[in-house]
Amino acid sequence: MEKYSRYVRLPLSGISMVLEDLDKGGSKPVDPFLLQKMKKGIFKNTGVFAPTYIPSRLIGRDQEILNIGNIIGPALDGEHPHNAFVYGKTGVGKSVVTKYVLLNLAEQLEGIENNVKSVFINCRQINTPIKIIKKICNIIAPNVEIPPTGLATSEYYARLWKILNDFNGITIIVLDEVDKVENDSILYNLTRAEENLDLITGCLSVLCISNDLGYKARLDVRTLSSFGIREVIFSPYDANQLGDILEDRAKEGFNEKALGDEVIPLCAAFAAQEHGDARRAIELLECAGELAVGRKSDKVQEEDVRGAEIKIETDRFMETIRTLPTQQKAVLSAIVSSDARELDTDRIYIDYREVVKRLDLDTLSKIRVSILISELDMLGLIDARVMSRGRYGRVRLVRPVISKEKTLRVLEEDYRFNLMAE
Repeated sequence: MEKYSRYVRLPLSGISMVLEDLDKGGSKPVDPFLLQKMKKGIFKNTGVFAPTYIPSRLIGRDQEILNIGNIIGPALDGEHPHNAFVYGKTGVGKSVVTKYVLLNLAEQLEGIENNVKSVFINCRQINTPIKIIKKICNIIAPNVEIPPTGLATSEYYARLWKILNDFNGITIIVLDEVDKVENDSILYNLTRAEENLDLITGCLSVLCISNDLGYKARLDVRTLSSFGIREVIFSPYDANQLGDILEDRAKEGFNEKALGDEVIPLCAAFAAQEHGDARRAIELLECAGELAVGRKSDKVQEEDVRGAEIKIETDRFMETIRTLPTQQKAVLSAIVSSDARELDTDRIYIDYREVVKRLDLDTLSKIRVSILISELDMLGLIDARVMSRGRYGRVRLVRPVISKEKTLRVLEEDYRFNLMAE
């Protein structure tokens, strides 16, 4: 980290992204693609900054690539891949390394007679057993129609087993952000499919990816036994690795000499402070480039990085909060106003009723509020997880992601919440 450590102590400053020569009077039509055309002075290929982009080489993750490869590697020889857990904080390469290895597997099997398919599922979006089953079925047998609703859960499972048995091959299922799955019974059923004789031909392996190091401990003992001891832990990137990653992206994404000397070291230093998050480092570099475009420069400078740091920090969450419907703001207010570290949905609903009473709003049902909580989780404004309490059932625990002070400050921009605070 010595290479970039001196940058972390520099003060922050912001800039405004203003296009001064736009006709304020409206007599000229504005070219909607003006900024895109201006980007060509700095950017060569903005696609390399997209979250879905998988580079040809992954810097600083050789050991993790080998570890994931060792888990699914038996598929190369037509053998049963292993089940495993993959852990690490956000932006440390868990998803991209897993996708990289799966793509490499497909490339090495190309041209060879094989029966191997992989299914990568983002459980933040596909978070129920039925949705997961339908996704697997659609990938393995795209021509087989699975009704979106109307079947019992047991019937969805029956159709899944039929499709997998007909496939008679090796199926590798990756559940990314598995801690967002509402009912972890899907893990037990998938990992025990062969033992329970649901899957008679072919084989099935499951890789679970999570940011939550405590997730495994909350699983049923029978499910855990199916995974054994195999797990891969991803450590955060350090500033040097982040700098190398950014150098690699910059070569593909920016025009030659478009970056000032301080830009990449400063982006790396900021991201290293945020638990070594490569995703944030890349986003910061792209945003700095866009701010340079906004001030009509052909070169990204240190001031752009500092402006990007402020912009990302405030824009991402604050603008989302500003655009929430009033009822959703009320639910968020109930969550962040509590001093408790985590709240269950019963407590949230009690506090929510107090908030809407003070706002003179209609009180929604508990089910509707539960849906709004799920939507806030999808937006990344809160973190919700389901915890099993054994025979007492399951409970959803919620904690805010943004500080109470920042959230309430934005909520109070809405006059109704401002009046409530007075």
